Amino acid sequence: MKKKYSIKFRDFDAFIFDMDGLLLDTERICWECFQKACSSYGYNPDFRIYRNCIGRKAEEGNRLLQDGFRNIIPFDKVNKEWGDRYHEFIENEIIPIKDGVMEFLLFLKENNFKLAVATSTELKTAVKKLTRTGLIDFFEIIITGDQVNFSKPDPEIYLKTAKMLAVDPKKCMAFEDSDNGVRSAFSAGITVVQIKDMIEPSDEVIKFNHTILNSFRDITLK
Repeated sequence: MKKKYSIKFRDFDAFIFDMDGLLLDTERICWECFQKACSSYGYNPDFRIYRNCIGRKAEEGNRLLQDGFRNIIPFDKVNKEWGDRYHEFIENEIIPIKDGVMEFLLFLKENNFKLAVATSTELKTAVKKLTRTGLIDFFEIIITGDQVNFSKPDPEIYLKTAKMLAVDPKKCMAFEDSDNGVRSAFSAGITVVQIKDMIEPSDEVIKFNHTILNSFRDITLK
């Protein structure tokens, strides 16, 4: 039986969470919507290109995809259909919460920690997702991709979140699924735990020697 990871909770004042792929199982849905949009034009997209946009805000992610799929797909048309499919899901379907998330958030809230979300998603969409899943009331602060100048892996979003919480970054712990998110938190001087989603951590990121887990259920709550 795998040994659980124990957090020294007394060492931290605040916990900051990415959203898509970390709290919510939405990165998988977003990829599926992109595949379906591409298939409408007779193309099966290469995930190795798509993965570069994970964890980044929409504007930068779209630029990377457009560059990666240049002369392969009619990107503007695919992008519109992709967005329409994804927002249709967010508006009307059940948005899945990742395993162990609710229990972990309840534990932190009951122990009076400050909680925040730092997501590359735009504010309107982030609020909708967190509201529809019943998670929004856990968080004091929500900082989104349209509230910062630079996308993850730049540290700006984490530095801004810590500042809004009035907590020293060294007294914060961040949870991320993507390499871009890990780089962002790490560069901000924040202790980061990576919980794997669609992509295994890269060799470059593994060198940070941070904690990597499969699920929030791998964390001991005490």
